[in-house]
Amino acid sequence: MTIPEAPPRLVDPRRALFFDLYGTLLDIRTDEDDPWVYATLARSLAYLGAAIGPEELQREYKNRVRSHLERSPEQFPEVDVHVVFQEILSEHTRGRNSSGADGPPGAQPGDDATDARAAAVFFRSLSRRQFAAFTGVHPVLERLRTKYRLGLISDAQWVFTEPELAMADLDRFFPVRVLSSRIGVKKPDLRLFAQAMSALGVAPESCLYVGDNPPRDLVGARNAGMRCVLFRGQNVSYNGLRPDACFDAYADLEAIVDRLLGG
Repeated sequence: MTIPEAPPRLVDPRRALFFDLYGTLLDIRTDEDDPWVYATLARSLAYLGAAIGPEELQREYKNRVRSHLERSPEQFPEVDVHVVFQEILSEHTRGRNSSGADGPPGAQPGDDATDARAAAVFFRSLSRRQFAAFTGVHPVLERLRTKYRLGLISDAQWVFTEPELAMADLDRFFPVRVLSSRIGVKKPDLRLFAQAMSALGVAPESCLYVGDNPPRDLVGARNAGMRCVLFRGQNVSYNGLRPDACFDAYADLEAIVDRLLGG
């Protein structure tokens, strides 16, 4: 006797599962202090007409990032590094008109936003040392998205993250992405979580957040009214808050989510 397969479950529009990205789904390591990064980037920027040496470039990048954060009135401020590179190019680029009279020979007119984006992603590629999805991420996301609505809430630079999601084959899972650099604040600011829930039209009590950083992820999710699961975390109290569960392998996540969200 053949037992028919159960029909596929439909996604419950009332329940949502949100993820952090870096350190939770993606294993990434960068080195933004390596002088070689700035030496190589400075040579590249010269082709855009920017005259700036490696040491000055490193110093100016760090100072501008710090200045943006210090000027912000927010408790958990975020910077948009795309804007930082626009400022650097604007300050140090000559000959951006069609004649190139004040710039280097052969200088071509450029678009500030496009050039800044190219500079930012090249900077990222130079500083990146490790980049891969954690083992088991893709198959569990495939299964989870058949049952729950998925979204991304991450402290992240959109200029890096949007291409990196595609590179890691994760973009297809997250139609809703709330990135700190788009809003100007980092987790645990509640606006990140509120915007994500609003985008999916879900209530906090029907949401679960998966992250790896207790001060940002656990505190932010809980203050927003969500439950929280920590990847490679410990079930210990942090500022009086405990995660609802912890897991070390993605093979274990689906059962945890189903238990907490009533799957």
